[in-house]
Amino acid sequence: MSRERAFSYLQQATYLLNFGVVVLVAGTMAYSIFAIVGAMEAEAFLSLIQVRPWKPWTMLLMAVLCYLFMVLFSCMGQLWEDKNRLVKRAAVVAEIGFCIAATAAMNMNYNGLVLIVVADMVRGQKGSRQKLVLGIALVGLYTLVNDHLMGSFFHRISWETFLTCYSASTQTFLQSLLSVLGSLNLVLFILSMVMLIQGEYRERERILQLNLQLEEANRKLKEFAKEAEKNAEMRERNRLAREIHDTLGHALTGIVAGIDACLTMIDISSETTKKQLEKIGDVARQGITDVRRSVKKLRPDMLEKLALEDAIAKMLKDTEETSGAEIVFHNSVKPFCFHEDEEEVIYRVIQEATTNAIRHGHADEIWIAVSKAEQWLTIRVKDNGIGCATVEEGFGLKHMQERINLLDGSLQYDGKDGFCIIARIPIRWGEEYENEG
Repeated sequence: MSRERAFSYLQQATYLLNFGVVVLVAGTMAYSIFAIVGAMEAEAFLSLIQVRPWKPWTMLLMAVLCYLFMVLFSCMGQLWEDKNRLVKRAAVVAEIGFCIAATAAMNMNYNGLVLIVVADMVRGQKGSRQKLVLGIALVGLYTLVNDHLMGSFFHRISWETFLTCYSASTQTFLQSLLSVLGSLNLVLFILSMVMLIQGEYRERERILQLNLQLEEANRKLKEFAKEAEKNAEMRERNRLAREIHDTLGHALTGIVAGIDACLTMIDISSETTKKQLEKIGDVARQGITDVRRSVKKLRPDMLEKLALEDAIAKMLKDTEETSGAEIVFHNSVKPFCFHEDEEEVIYRVIQEATTNAIRHGHADEIWIAVSKAEQWLTIRVKDNGIGCATVEEGFGLKHMQERINLLDGSLQYDGKDGFCIIARIPIRWGEEYENEG
């Protein structure tokens, strides 16, 4: 039998048991009044109490109807527990109200109904805030239905007073029966609480296991990502090796063979040697063309379509739209054109720094500034992210450092206030401007 089904049977037994107790208490009180009136002992009975009791049938119907409505709202609250919180709360308030009304109709001679409300409230509570509200509500509810605490304020008629019209043996039987039923109700409540606690414990264990499985899956995913990156690097290296072998290797082999032939023929025929050198030059130029074509395949696609400044602007705009971060790009270098290897490093440094600021720093504002001083180009990327006291170089920073080292540049970074990256790259300014002229 599943835990949910066992709890359902336990709850049904609690409803039936308390219905029997309500009928017993209210019915005994109503019958007692009829018996007292029939025995002409009303005056003696009224002298024992401070308030006039309700009419017998009103007392019985009020207690039974209020209890049935209480059970109805209890079931309604459970039905809407995970569907609509507002309906759930309204059902709990109504359940509490009818619990108090049914207890009052029985002159507070039985307060076991409050255990049903407690079980429902404990079952629906989640989080520390709801636990605090639950504790306050339970204290208040217990105070309202406790005959010793509130009975004197309402001038209740005690259960023992209603039993004065019976014989001693009958009084003992009825009191014992009510005590046994109350104890049984308490046992059912304790069992319900034990099942709820066990269910919550199992749910926490299940969540803990799921978290452990998720952490293991994340660990395996990271290992897979690292392995995939290594494989991608290996495939790229193999591709470059094939390209070099097929292009540069072929050209160099031809050049070496041609030079050897020239060394052999230079003393025999200078004209033939000259023609051979022309062929060697053609092979070298073709080899350079092939190498450039291979290297060009490694450039970002954006740099192939747009100028460097436009490519950076497009990349930053796309990043803003996808991440929601605000990126400010200020460029004081005019004209903004460099050699291909320099353009690629500038583009990749800005791209990687922006990506790290959003992914690792969770930044929503990024400031990028590019300036020049003599032969040095300076790229400064600052964000308002979480930063870090100790910077550990990941793949991003390592790749950035490797790219800058290829141009004999330098990279500095600081994570104390957000994260700041400063890259300094030596640029071949004179050669660039001469080409433009």
